[in-house]
Amino acid sequence: MTVREVLTLAATLLDDSGLASALAGDTATGEAATLLTCFNVVENEIALDDYPLKKTEKLLFENGRLPFSAFSSPPVDVCAVKSGGIGLKFTLSADAVLCACGSADVTYTYAPAKKGLGDKSELGGKISARLMALGVASEYCLIKGMTDEAKVWAVKYRDALKCAGILRRSLSVRSRRWA
Repeated sequence: MTVREVLTLAATLLDDSGLASALAGDTATGEAATLLTCFNVVENEIALDDYPLKKTEKLLFENGRLPFSAFSSPPVDVCAVKSGGIGLKFTLSADAVLCACGSADVTYTYAPAKKGLGDKSELGGKISARLMALGVASEYCLIKGMTDEAKVWAVKYRDALKCAGILRRSLSVRSRRWA
């Protein structure tokens, strides 16, 4: 799915033909730029909170240290370090992964890069253009101060996340009772 498809669908959901026509150009200006910002916020929120983007790379540890700058995408969390299919113990410091090995396959989650109108979303699979458009519409209404509409779109967005099986369940503890 492309960014332009999601933003056009969001403009249609918001029933704003002027906004939809502003998305026809090559660059986002004015309201289209605001909508693009909302897209980047929603994509980032989904990737960090609900549907992490994972990547595995073969990287070289120098003196048991792998700086975060060596990754192709900035890592959010390191999930596993494996060498020859065997999991290795590792620790994280403020700016590097520490592991007593030379070369290893490192699996990590990362945040998506900021997108322009012509780019493709890094999310896919269960994440549909409609689901993204609902989130974009909610964020746009919130930015514009239309809080009642933002609440309606946010409920629809959360429901779409639940239906797609993406929204993580929140844990709750039953209240204590004094008998």
